[in-house]
Amino acid sequence: MDLDTKYIKIIHYLLKKIQGSTFPNPGVFALIVESDKKFISNRIVSFGFTQFTGRPHAEAVAISGARFFADKIYTLYSSLEPCCHQGRGESCVKKILKSKVNRVVFSIKDPDLRVNGKGMSILKKNGLEVKYNILSDEIKKTYRGYIYNRTIQRPQVTLKVGCSIDSKIAVKRGQQDFITNKLVKKIVHNYRAEYDAILVGGNTINIDNPKLNCRTKGLEYLSPYRIVLSKSLDFDSNSEILKKRNKKLTIIFTLESSKRKKEKIKDKCFKLISLKKQNFTLSNIMNELAKFGICNLLVEGGSKIFTSFLNEDLVDQIIIFRSNSFIGSKGQDLLTKNYQPKQKSFFQSFFCSVRDNTMEVLERKE
Repeated sequence: MDLDTKYIKIIHYLLKKIQGSTFPNPGVFALIVESDKKFISNRIVSFGFTQFTGRPHAEAVAISGARFFADKIYTLYSSLEPCCHQGRGESCVKKILKSKVNRVVFSIKDPDLRVNGKGMSILKKNGLEVKYNILSDEIKKTYRGYIYNRTIQRPQVTLKVGCSIDSKIAVKRGQQDFITNKLVKKIVHNYRAEYDAILVGGNTINIDNPKLNCRTKGLEYLSPYRIVLSKSLDFDSNSEILKKRNKKLTIIFTLESSKRKKEKIKDKCFKLISLKKQNFTLSNIMNELAKFGICNLLVEGGSKIFTSFLNEDLVDQIIIFRSNSFIGSKGQDLLTKNYQPKQKSFFQSFFCSVRDNTMEVLERKE
């Protein structure tokens, strides 16, 4: 393993630790490595990662923490191409050029059209050595949601399913049931902290009255945006999701025809998006969510929502928590009868026991 691959590999490992904490910007990890002229002696002298809420950027943090000496060579390693556009502050490329960094090595080009190779080009024109495309396949998986947002204008979609051994999500239709065990519930709250938003349908609001937040101690501040799809707005205006104590944005998609019911909840809902009937499709809704900067979306139900996402071929990952209980024919099926299997299939990427339950992760075949 060469030196550059070694440090990008370290970055890839650390990058996973900041998932979900940098919205609306992508999480980036950066290192500054000090070397002698022959690259025999090398040591990390500074590091940085994208801070909470997306600023400052990883490269800026790493540079601010480094001391530079004239007889050394300094390489800045980053998971993503440094930005070169003017945002809320000075671009990372400008900060690099003002520093004593000699080399820049990153894994993948930024798919944002404001950057997308431009940052690399500026650095090269100013005499810096630039290398990229190192461990790109592995790091692209971590950035898949961000890449989708910038290239196909939708988030990466993960379905989270809790069901019985015979694939039922409730003992009886229209009834709230806790099918999986308490440890699964803790794992789910940890997962929520890694996503930008959680989506459910209006029926789930009526049946479960969920808070849709992260209640893992110490991670509450990473609770995601809540997304509700309800054509009729036919749910209780005192639902947990609409209470003013909720600090994160709640976005409700509804039809333009629901004017009278909109008045009932307008003061409690931060964002209400009305669509014409012909535009109330998941594809359009995913495009709208991408405009909010949402890159990673967790879909928590129910069966109609699951079926619709699969039928529209919008699912990239499925996480299935399965209990050891058998409910039988009277239970509510995971998918509705309208499910139409697509040709693109999924492969199992992970499986484990969760005490007396199981956890399975299915990934979409590219």
